[in-house]
Amino acid sequence: MFKTFLKIAGRHLWQTRLYAFINIIGLALGTISVLLAALFISDEQGFDNFHYNNPNLYRITTTFLHEGKVVTAGGTGQVQGPAFQAQIPEIINYTRIMGGDIHGDVRAGNKAFKLRLLFVDDSFFDVFSFKIQTGDKHSTLKNDNSVVVTEKTALKFFKRTDVVGKVLQMDADPSAMRLGKPLVISAVVADPPANSSIQFDVLFPFSFMQLSFDDTNWLNAYLGTFVVLNPQADPQSVIRKFNQIHQINAKDQLADHKKATGAERKVSYGLQKITDIHLNPQEISNQNRESGVINGSKPVYSYVFLGIAIFILLMASVNFININIAGSLKRAKEVGIRKSTGSSQIQILFQFLGESAILCFFTLILATLLTFTLLPIFNQLAGKQITWQQLVHPRLLMWIIGILIFNTVASGLYPAYLLSGLSPVQVLYQKAKLSGQNLFGRGLVVFQFVIAILLGIATLVFYKQMHFIQSRNLGYNPELIVKMNISGVRNTHQINAQFRSELGNHSLINQISHIGEFGFRETKVNHLNILSNYRSVDQHYLSMLEIGLKEGRNFSHKYPSDKTYSVLVNEAFVRAANMSEPIGKQLTPESYFGEHKFTIVGVMKDFHYSSLKERIRPMIMVMSEQHGGSEIWAKINPKNQKEALTVLERTFKKILPDAAFTYEFLDDYNAKEYEQELRWQKIISYATALSVLICCMGLFGLAHLATAQRMRETGIRVVLGATVFHIAVLFSKDFIKLIFLAILIACPAGYYLANHWLEGFAYRIPIAPMLLILPGLLAILVALITVSSQGIRAALLNPVRSLRSE
Repeated sequence: MFKTFLKIAGRHLWQTRLYAFINIIGLALGTISVLLAALFISDEQGFDNFHYNNPNLYRITTTFLHEGKVVTAGGTGQVQGPAFQAQIPEIINYTRIMGGDIHGDVRAGNKAFKLRLLFVDDSFFDVFSFKIQTGDKHSTLKNDNSVVVTEKTALKFFKRTDVVGKVLQMDADPSAMRLGKPLVISAVVADPPANSSIQFDVLFPFSFMQLSFDDTNWLNAYLGTFVVLNPQADPQSVIRKFNQIHQINAKDQLADHKKATGAERKVSYGLQKITDIHLNPQEISNQNRESGVINGSKPVYSYVFLGIAIFILLMASVNFININIAGSLKRAKEVGIRKSTGSSQIQILFQFLGESAILCFFTLILATLLTFTLLPIFNQLAGKQITWQQLVHPRLLMWIIGILIFNTVASGLYPAYLLSGLSPVQVLYQKAKLSGQNLFGRGLVVFQFVIAILLGIATLVFYKQMHFIQSRNLGYNPELIVKMNISGVRNTHQINAQFRSELGNHSLINQISHIGEFGFRETKVNHLNILSNYRSVDQHYLSMLEIGLKEGRNFSHKYPSDKTYSVLVNEAFVRAANMSEPIGKQLTPESYFGEHKFTIVGVMKDFHYSSLKERIRPMIMVMSEQHGGSEIWAKINPKNQKEALTVLERTFKKILPDAAFTYEFLDDYNAKEYEQELRWQKIISYATALSVLICCMGLFGLAHLATAQRMRETGIRVVLGATVFHIAVLFSKDFIKLIFLAILIACPAGYYLANHWLEGFAYRIPIAPMLLILPGLLAILVALITVSSQGIRAALLNPVRSLRSE
């Protein structure tokens, strides 16, 4: 008798531990998800808040018509900043920034690196809070030959940071060539924080840049102008003054623009808080790549991440609620006895709620410790540099307290309410029932699987779309093509000839080509203005990339006029120009390419020169021998890529000893267009795996409780001849009905969400029915395995033991 009691007690103790384990692990996984989401959001919203001039520090924005649409860019020209400060007393200080996407070759002795350059006014350190380690912030950028380097840059060149007075060289920079004196390091600044939208390696005075580029056009918007306003200033009043000053100063330029284009140029200004820039970078195409701001993001990423995390936590809470409800009869007698001895419902409710709070508290401690451990992996996945110190930030502590309260209330309140509401008579006569037909519990199971199936649909759609992008025929072959950048003012035609002379017959280098990018420019043809992407190439470009010609011919040295008077166009240009026979037709590009007409000698087949998020747009190619280019492309032999790269580096340093050798494979360059999508594909895949795991744990717990409560029934059925298969079906069918309902809810919602995301791609997959159905089928399979295993276990028990279990 005593042994039997020990067995039953041990079995109940093991079951209690099992349910507690399921609850703790599930809640811990959900809590980790929310903590990581909170860290992500805190980091996103914390960009640029370290500047002491907050909240009075703004960036001037410009709104204008671009490609037929009204857009707002985060930039101005060079003239707005000085003019606005001179005439608007509310502006305490200002600084202009040009850079962000500007890289240049900087040399000290025999070391050369390609660094991120920023050209700024001497008020830069009065406006922003970048910490100067050595040097005086009031004089560091006063002279046009002064430069400021970061600690990282100083260590690169000199392996130490006390480098004030050291000399740097920029042999091919147009301003340095005009300067006529050495560049001297005047200060060393701490590396910009990871949560700064302004990043740089070297700072140059704005006056240094103006030696080669001084612009007085009021209609331009390409660099960043930041202003510090008086705390009592009204931003809207300042904006009105911006627009009034613009109308007066830009009057003649506006008239010239209307005369040249026949259209009015409408420009208006605005103010954007610096802390709003990261999540609203206001970048449009290539209009303001040099506004000094990088690391732009979107608030939707934070919302999606937090939404996924909260859903995972809710799924874990569902497990907690369902298991507690299903197992509540094990404590029903305790409730009945306590009520019969005078305990009130409120006292019992707070008792069970307190037990849930203790469990949630220890779960939170476990989750917080695991979050510390997982931070490096999370940083790599999310592309962040979050440190453990951010986890103890007051804002995060509020999140932690909120999670504890949420877990306690969401997972403990309803089960505690049910338990405290039991009638003593029902309990003591064993008539109390909370599980079985409980609609609320069933609804929670459906909710769990709706979320899991939705995440499964998202994973499949992400995977299929990214596979479609990566496997789609781009119209050219990017494999094994290495891009090398040539920065500065150089004789690129001569450099190309030297590369061709050195590597033209090398066994590891298949082809060499000279390339230049000029962006989108207006082109006149057939009385139409067509915005076209211009690229300079040589006669080897098409064959290197395996781009086909639809009609006409390629550039050739057999035709001397190709250098100055011939162009290649793509099919998209022909369609935009309404040409039926394009070969021999003429077009007039912007004056940058000369005051003469070009003749179309060939039509290329369309190829994707930008990401598949955009339609193929008109493209025009001119010869790089005449118009230059800043890149050398090489197609290397696939048999020995490492040695081929060594040959390219050796040749590069021989031809350009003062330049830094950097390279990038063309297919890697293309893949950067989809970095965010690939990152979110991984995040959602992990979230799907996590949700499936939590669902399985919950089903396992519920199935285990169901078998425990139906042991005698199972034993009777086995004695009467029921097979193991029949028992497994008996325990599984109720759960499978719930999953079918979840599928019916999840499929339409999944279709809507997937279609909305795919609208961001000009070239996309169709949403096939199987993409919606497969996650549901997998959910059914997982549920069958999880639930039927418990039924099988019950069926295989000795019937005598089952009949004596209650």
